[in-house]
Amino acid sequence: MIGIDRKTGRTLQDFEQLVSRITQVMTTPKAGRVKRANFGSDVRQYLGANMTDSTLIRLQSAAIEAFYEPKNGLTDFVPSRCVARRLTNGLALYFEGQWKGKKIEFEVPLDVSTSESTA
Repeated sequence: MIGIDRKTGRTLQDFEQLVSRITQVMTTPKAGRVKRANFGSDVRQYLGANMTDSTLIRLQSAAIEAFYEPKNGLTDFVPSRCVARRLTNGLALYFEGQWKGKKIEFEVPLDVSTSESTA
């Protein structure tokens, strides 16, 4: 699958494109798009909260749930692990899982102040 980087406009392919799609889903609130009401995740609703351990667990659950919504178009990646960790300016979601028959791992940093990905 070929995509376009939403910040630079350059062409993305393969793994970079997967990470871009996942970042877009994690930073888009559910019902945030008029004609695609089920697109997105509940991750952003936790970004403004205090990052307590219980909030991080809820955030991890919301992130994993987003992979099982067919409208998000992430069915080619099967997550096996999601860990939310605190950063100085927000948090990062670390994912492990299967993609194209390979085990992969990557991190999606999120900036709490803007609720956008820094990747």
